[in-house]
Amino acid sequence: MSRPGCTPGGGSGAAAATWTPPYCTIVAADMSDFSYLACPACCRRALPGHAEGLSCAACGGPAPERVYRLLLSVATHDRVFPVVLFDRAARTLLGCPTDELARLFAAHRGAARAAADALQGEMCRLALREPARDGAEHLRAVSVTPLRDGFRPVVDALRTLYPRG
Repeated sequence: MSRPGCTPGGGSGAAAATWTPPYCTIVAADMSDFSYLACPACCRRALPGHAEGLSCAACGGPAPERVYRLLLSVATHDRVFPVVLFDRAARTLLGCPTDELARLFAAHRGAARAAADALQGEMCRLALREPARDGAEHLRAVSVTPLRDGFRPVVDALRTLYPRG
């Protein structure tokens, strides 16, 4: 799915096309399935049922870790479309490691909904890239820059709503 205004981006090998609209507004966030297990060495997804703490089945490297895969619906001036944010880009908006957010969601019923509500309406600049893998259907955000002065990551709002104790 080619985007108007795509420009060659950085990267090794073939140049990947990036698209950076002037601004985007987050319309919705799917917090129901925001993470998965992946090997930190080879970046491959762990197979379903992979026992926690065991080394990577693909490369024999360290045990897979939980990383972000956040699905957003974003709007530009003329369209609404789904975008997936992986670990580095999602952490900009969420503000904490994946395990910490998972623990917070497990400890507080309604925290996932509150996180989605906190993201709704945020304006940001996204550098978007076409899916890298065959069969992937959503654009990928390679970088996120919040545009609101005084932006605070989602975890700050959740810590205010659900103080420790």
